Amino acid sequence: MVDSEENEQLSSIEKRDLVIQAGMQAIPYIGGTLASLYFGKKQELRFKRLETFYKEVAEEISDLEDKLAPSETYDKEALTAIIEELNEKIEREQVQEKREYFKSYLKNTLINPIKQGNYDERRFFLDTLGSMSLLECELLGSFNKNTEPTGVSQIQKSGVDQYAIVGAVGRVKTYGFLISGQPRIIIGGGQDNSLLETVKISDFGKRFFEFCLKTD
Repeated sequence: MVDSEENEQLSSIEKRDLVIQAGMQAIPYIGGTLASLYFGKKQELRFKRLETFYKEVAEEISDLEDKLAPSETYDKEALTAIIEELNEKIEREQVQEKREYFKSYLKNTLINPIKQGNYDERRFFLDTLGSMSLLECELLGSFNKNTEPTGVSQIQKSGVDQYAIVGAVGRVKTYGFLISGQPRIIIGGGQDNSLLETVKISDFGKRFFEFCLKTD
């Protein structure tokens, strides 16, 4: 009965790792060694990321002590759920810049308490931040600086294909962070209408930027 309950509590990531580990161990002669090397190193790196993350947060938040919300103002269950999800994302995140954004998220969470009324939005912000690429984060930051509608064809970054930017803009739109203007449709002539679209940051996108992407 206990084993059954514990298995039900395994996350999808843990179940996947168990399957991979079993597969590696099935390789004759060297399987066990391979599994030990891979999963041992993997867990070590994940623990180090989490350890470094909280050490840095503790140091940085010392300057914000007067802004921190009293502990009794938090919804304890909601906060626990958020922290559990945050820890998983930090352990998996290999990009330092993204871990900086997670620090902003946590610090703002400690300043602005999680309650039942804002839990869904805070969880959406966390899940979305975890799935965003650095390019998407950078694009939203540029839109936050320039709030006027910008043509997609005008958005460029050195070394990045124009259609990678088109795709990134499209994904940020699906999060609700951008508002698109009606593009000027051209029929024929070989012009790509996706480049004629104009976009600007939404109020929802501004809230996300302030909560997650503003690091200074």
